[in-house]
Amino acid sequence: MYKKGKTHVQVKGLNQERTINNIVKKIKIYNYNRLEHNLCEFEVDYKNHKLLCKMLSDAGLEVTALSHFGLHSNFKKLAYSYGIVVALVFCSIFYCLQYAFVLKINVFGLDKKTSNEIVNFVDKNLNSRLKNSIDTKKIEVKVKDSFEEVSSISVAIVGQSLIININEAVLPDEMKEGEPIISQYDGIITDINLVQGTLLVDVGDIVQKGDILVEPYIIDAEGEKRVVTPKAEIYADIWFSGIENHYNHYFLTERTGRKKTKSEIYIGNLLLYSNASSQPYTEFEIEESKVCMTKNNILPLYRKMITYYETSTKEIEEDFFDVKEQIIEKARKKVLIFLHKNEIIKEENYTIREEDGFHQVEVVMTVNRNIGG
Repeated sequence: MYKKGKTHVQVKGLNQERTINNIVKKIKIYNYNRLEHNLCEFEVDYKNHKLLCKMLSDAGLEVTALSHFGLHSNFKKLAYSYGIVVALVFCSIFYCLQYAFVLKINVFGLDKKTSNEIVNFVDKNLNSRLKNSIDTKKIEVKVKDSFEEVSSISVAIVGQSLIININEAVLPDEMKEGEPIISQYDGIITDINLVQGTLLVDVGDIVQKGDILVEPYIIDAEGEKRVVTPKAEIYADIWFSGIENHYNHYFLTERTGRKKTKSEIYIGNLLLYSNASSQPYTEFEIEESKVCMTKNNILPLYRKMITYYETSTKEIEEDFFDVKEQIIEKARKKVLIFLHKNEIIKEENYTIREEDGFHQVEVVMTVNRNIGG
């Protein structure tokens, strides 16, 4: 880019030579080019473009194109845009001022309810939101002293957020009295080994997930109820199933490998810029991602990336019995993801449900597992 502004001029008219000779006596001309018999173009310094236009007009020549380029002209255009300049200056000052304050308090490591309690506690104990006046070590001490759920804590100011990372305190088993043993699965109980507590089920009972298996108390020799930590191994046969559907006739849509990416810039929900045009493909799938370009909430500037993947659709006809074993194996894999490593399968079977042009395979596996957690 030229440091000094330049003006590109295209001139139309007859007998241009005499006028051009008169102009060069007062104005320096660059890159002169004769386009046609009565049409030429050239460049002059931006500061001389008004004088040039007057001399051409006095000579009866027509200026068909006039454009400015270079730093000087760009700065002048910006200077005329008073509203933009004022807005940019105001936003810059406002951004610098508000960046010195903490706008958000975030707590990580605890459940939502406790996190909200800590946020409110910290907010009430902050004398000021000004970063320089916040003592993170003091906050750590106050939170740890006030919440028994906190084992360890670190507080830091990141951008305009006060980040509080917490490790939750884990209570030892002897302090967890009063919690019953609850079934984790549906099943039929096959074996029980009670260590401590009051048993509520027997071998052969059918239980559902969430049922109480062992209560957290015992009746001592004096007939008094005494709270204890229940301990037991309770095994049951449980079932896992997986379903796979097959259609003899269907349409399959696949990506061709071609893609195009477009971007959009937003302030909040206001679109500032987009290079998106008409849809690039007849058939396509879209994936979108949104990235924050600023670290504050005052000027939330976002970039949205939109990727268009071209797809093609084809008609498939496939008889179920030609692919029966593959369909059964797909259903099996849907069951196996629920099994533990090296877990023994006691029983396995499958059923096939058939309708017009449709088959459904369900695979069921039986395993024996400790259902008391």
